[in-house]
Amino acid sequence: MAKSLNISWHIYSMSTGPAFVSREQINQLSLLTFCSTNDYQIPDQLLSCSIPQFEKILTFASKLLDLEKDLENEYTRNMLFAEYLKDIKEKHSDELINIEKKSSSDMNTKLHSLVTKISEMESTYKSSLSESESKYEQQLKAAQKQLSIRESEMNAIKSELELQNQRETKNLSKRISELEAELNVASKSESIIRDKCQQESDRLIKAIEQKNMEIITIKEGILQQREQKLALKEQELQTKLLRQSSSVLRGHDGEHFFANIAKEKMNWDLVKAPTFSCDYSSTINNVLSLFEIKNYTNSIPQTEVTKFIRDMKMHPEALIGIFISLNTSIQGRNPTNPITIEWIHGSQCVVYIQSCADLDIDYTFAVIDQLIKITGVFNNIMLCNTAGSQESTLQSRIDQSRTSLDRIVSRGGKLIKKMTADKKQHIELIETSTYNNIAEVCSQIADIESLKGLLLGEYTEPEVEPVIITDKPVSKKVKKPAK
Repeated sequence: MAKSLNISWHIYSMSTGPAFVSREQINQLSLLTFCSTNDYQIPDQLLSCSIPQFEKILTFASKLLDLEKDLENEYTRNMLFAEYLKDIKEKHSDELINIEKKSSSDMNTKLHSLVTKISEMESTYKSSLSESESKYEQQLKAAQKQLSIRESEMNAIKSELELQNQRETKNLSKRISELEAELNVASKSESIIRDKCQQESDRLIKAIEQKNMEIITIKEGILQQREQKLALKEQELQTKLLRQSSSVLRGHDGEHFFANIAKEKMNWDLVKAPTFSCDYSSTINNVLSLFEIKNYTNSIPQTEVTKFIRDMKMHPEALIGIFISLNTSIQGRNPTNPITIEWIHGSQCVVYIQSCADLDIDYTFAVIDQLIKITGVFNNIMLCNTAGSQESTLQSRIDQSRTSLDRIVSRGGKLIKKMTADKKQHIELIETSTYNNIAEVCSQIADIESLKGLLLGEYTEPEVEPVIITDKPVSKKVKKPAK
């Protein structure tokens, strides 16, 4: 009889390590501990076996546990897993066969579709090739026709060009023969032309030599004239220097200068009167006029003016007096107004002229002449009308006309200054133009000399001497007298 055995199973869930853990005996109860996975189930055969069979299994299992791992692995591989491996191999072979069959069938279907597509593409390609071949053949035929036409045209053009070249060669040969004939004629006439050129050059050389001789004589004459003028100027300067050293001589020079200009411009005869203390007196336009000429280097003092007014008072028959400063201003007078007038002693007019030598001489003498006439007219009117009322009316007229006359005289002075400035500008322009003309003449002379040397075969670089103008053209402005 089989013994009854109380066995208690303790199963732990473990993924790794040995299945049997321990065995414990508690009185008649045996406690076995195993490690297994969660899905492990105890075989039904083990649970339904008898106790001795189960004891054998346990003893066998304990022996197995004592064996080494290699033996355990070899036993499990050879005994337990042999059939499982056979089943797996069979299943694997069956699966491989099925997969091969499926893959072969799939491949066949795919290949069949590809083959059909390829056949269709081949047919379309062949049709396109045939069409393109037909098109290219047509194009080749058309190109061959065009080539044949072009070749025929080229042949015709070549023939025409050959004919033209032949004609041109004939014409050129004729032209060459004509040119050779012309060259022969030119070579014959070259000697004649050379002789003519030699004669013409000789004639030109002679003409140039004559012109040079004339120019040299003219230059010599000009130089002699300049030397004479320089000598005269030196003498004049020496006399001026000598006379400038004396104030008396300088005053006499100023007086003679004004007297000569008055005689030349207005035909006035200025006379030295012993009864007058002034320089000159003269009857102009039936009016006795007194002249005082000052040739000072500084401004005229007021004492000279008072002396002249005293002389005018001593001689009431002199209706007008002209006080002239040749080079300087007059004290007590506005220097911006070169000509001013003043009425003294009721009927006498005094005219003051400052820096007369700087003014326009013609305009200055015209102003003096008009003032003398006006003074004579007023005095005649005053003598004809002896009534007091007439004298008062005439005096009022004189006073009214005095302001306008002063304004006219001041405007005349400004105009004189403007005219003198314009005259200076015109003189400078004339001097520069003459200088440029002389320089141009000198350059032309140098060109003629160089042409002469070139024709004679003795050409040298012309040395143009600088033109020095020692005698400038004399302006119409009257020079200042020597002080």
